Amino acid sequence: MLPLDAIDLDTLVMALENQYMDGETFFWLDPATGRIELWGEEAADEADAEGWDVDERGGLRIEPVESHEVYRDMEDFIAGERDPKCRTRLQRAVEHSSPFRHFKDALYEFPARQTAWYEFHDAIMKRRAIEWLAEWEVVDRTEARAAIERLREPR
Repeated sequence: MLPLDAIDLDTLVMALENQYMDGETFFWLDPATGRIELWGEEAADEADAEGWDVDERGGLRIEPVESHEVYRDMEDFIAGERDPKCRTRLQRAVEHSSPFRHFKDALYEFPARQTAWYEFHDAIMKRRAIEWLAEWEVVDRTEARAAIERLREPR
């Protein structure tokens, strides 16, 4: 197992958020080093030439978070919004087609809440990243729980 600080959580979050990869291109984590790499045609060719592959190295494929989970995050944020005008506008935004785009567009009307959303979303995604690491036994579960609790504390 690795210490949590051996993992670049920002890179792991980015990999967990990346919904635009095809089946042949993905991010993976090397549990021996904590490095996160992009796997694609070029990386596969290089690995083949060097005589290794992701599975032999024990690499863990990083699957992106399902869009319904991110949608639920937006709903949770909206539910906690105190400004009724902002809450109503955001709620209407997610009821349209392309709710993610409409949500971000609606946030631009409320600059102070835009910052709050990004902080809220960042904390949720870091918790997911740490939970993912603990689930795959890359980091110690006790250390992971403590880190998640620190992320839940109000700032």
